[in-house]
Amino acid sequence: MKKYVVMLLAMLFLSGCVTKTVLIDTENDTTERVAALEGRDFEDAASSMIEDMLEMGTLSKPNGQPYILIISRIENDTMQRIDVDELTKSIRIALMKSGKVRVTAFQEDNMVMQSAQLRKSKEFNQANVRQKNSLAAPELSLSGKINQREFRVSGDKRIEYRFSMSITDLSNGLTVWEGEKKIKKIADKNAVTW
Repeated sequence: MKKYVVMLLAMLFLSGCVTKTVLIDTENDTTERVAALEGRDFEDAASSMIEDMLEMGTLSKPNGQPYILIISRIENDTMQRIDVDELTKSIRIALMKSGKVRVTAFQEDNMVMQSAQLRKSKEFNQANVRQKNSLAAPELSLSGKINQREFRVSGDKRIEYRFSMSITDLSNGLTVWEGEKKIKKIADKNAVTW
């Protein structure tokens, strides 16, 4: 009996320690900003660049067919450990939904190249195995960099983030689009940005 009373008290104690969790409306998020990069910053940068890419018209192929795009290196030159895929994923999805590009993932998905090994196996139906000369070569490459600079201004910390991206035509090496989005924040001088 004592054992059950102890368990009941433990359960009551633990239920009293539960923290309140609220779902954030990402469209109307008015919660306090942080000095470091956060999801809203990635969303702002991505939507700004997507709009610019599509407005310029350089992603419109003369024959109406979509370009084949590869996501190249996006360099993180900040003091933070961030996943740059958070930025590129939004851009990638929006561009694919626009119908202007198709994204090749042979560089990201190991199975694309490894699947060629199945041609040698008698265990697999060869009708389903990828044939030679069947991969779509990329025509355009998306690359970029995220920079961070910090300054002292009137005792506060000013943080500037710059998202810079380029799309390069792989057939001739020429840049067909460049864009950047700057995000500037003022924070307490002790604010942590890493």
